[in-house]
Amino acid sequence: KKTDNMKKLFILFAAALIACTSCSKFPHEGTATESLAGTWMCTVYYEDGGEWVYYYEADFSTFNTAANLPTEMWVQDGFWSVQCKVDCDASKATFGTPGKVYDDIVYGAGVKIFNGKVTPDGTFAPVSGGKCDKIEMYVQYNDDDPEYGYTYYIVGYRYTGYPEDDGVYKDDWDLPAIN
Repeated sequence: KKTDNMKKLFILFAAALIACTSCSKFPHEGTATESLAGTWMCTVYYEDGGEWVYYYEADFSTFNTAANLPTEMWVQDGFWSVQCKVDCDASKATFGTPGKVYDDIVYGAGVKIFNGKVTPDGTFAPVSGGKCDKIEMYVQYNDDDPEYGYTYYIVGYRYTGYPEDDGVYKDDWDLPAIN
């Protein structure tokens, strides 16, 4: 009986070892929008009287669609809690089309997301100081107060995973000129 149990254990171990080593024969590829995907610690500014005004801090997420195409991705907004499928060009790390209204699947609102881009190693984490990717985008919400019709500039860094950076947002961004 002991020998039979040892044989079964050996066969189970050998099968597991073969299964693990056979998996390494297949390439492990990321998604089509991997260069754009991530969780982002963002600072939100709005345009007021020709200058950017600090408004809010929120986490944003970007991720691939079920179709896994390099030309579309999801943007999930931790600011207004909307989620939209947007155009992108993963090879150029850009997203959003000026003038196009994207449908929010959470509230049904229309959202304009444009001139979005991810800059690899474009900034530093606020506490750990490590280089990390930077995200930027402009956003307009159609359910915003029509009297104001704000344009928001959203900028952030890719979540680092380091405990010292958790929940810490940057407030020293170089803000773009307002056209």
